[in-house]
Amino acid sequence: MLQPHLTKLNTNVYQIPERLLEIDAGYFVVRNHHKKTFEVHHKDQPHTTFCLTVPYAELDARTVELVRKTAVSNMNRLIREMDEHNQKLEKTMGNFGEESSEKTKEVLSYLNTHESREWVDDKAFSTRFL
Repeated sequence: MLQPHLTKLNTNVYQIPERLLEIDAGYFVVRNHHKKTFEVHHKDQPHTTFCLTVPYAELDARTVELVRKTAVSNMNRLIREMDEHNQKLEKTMGNFGEESSEKTKEVLSYLNTHESREWVDDKAFSTRFL
């Protein structure tokens, strides 16, 4: 049973709901009226049917490709791609964390030894005229 703010779509101009059924018969598309987005759900998913929010303003072929790419059958490939991507990031970042920590310590040390002590003279706000 869908929540009241969700409306199941059986078709659209590009027949995206039908094309998702060709990938897996458990998929269905809903319109979330609160968020004003489309969502892809799967009836056999445990605990919730929600799979993903469509990141586009309309349903088109990009939605089908996104569902294919993120399907459970592609899980191992997706995990491998994420691991490769993370390794590339780590290589490009290098020791950025260590460098930033050292630079922060240098700045803090400089500020502690060159701190400015400014104060206003007590007589600055007096109304005495000389």
